[in-house]
Amino acid sequence: MAIAFMLMIGSGLLFVNWDSIPQYLKFNLIQWHKSLGILLLIAVVMRITLRLVYRPPAYPVSLKKWDKTAAKAGIWLLYGAMFIMPVSGWIMVSSSSYGLPTIVFGWFKWPHIPNLFGNETLRGLSGTTHEYTAYIFIALISIHVLAVIKHIIMDRINLLPRMGIGKGKNKP
Repeated sequence: MAIAFMLMIGSGLLFVNWDSIPQYLKFNLIQWHKSLGILLLIAVVMRITLRLVYRPPAYPVSLKKWDKTAAKAGIWLLYGAMFIMPVSGWIMVSSSSYGLPTIVFGWFKWPHIPNLFGNETLRGLSGTTHEYTAYIFIALISIHVLAVIKHIIMDRINLLPRMGIGKGKNKP
């Protein structure tokens, strides 16, 4: 999911320089971006559901209480951004007066949210939400990565196995 979100942010940043993108690529890039966004929305809902149903691995006892609290808050902020990004994109597409369909990787047509077509106020608001959430998401990802590096280098606590990355176990 992290790689997919990085691809989404990268392709979204291309939209900022929209005029420099050749016309023949624009439709395909938009469809690819929307397709991956739909798949990520489904994955995020599944991930949040699993997180609510199953307890995550315990933090190492050597991790300070403040760090545990900050980590929990950071994770839920990341989940919030991961959910808001595709939902705001879906609202933006659904409320556009262009009515362009979302064909998920050429497999099937994803429906627009009913009764939003042509609501340019909502399209603008959801577009702004989509854009600013992307910047917030970039900041949260940066903070998350820096915190993990800080714990590895300064605190000598390797949290990567807790996140399912690498081998070994932290001693609880």
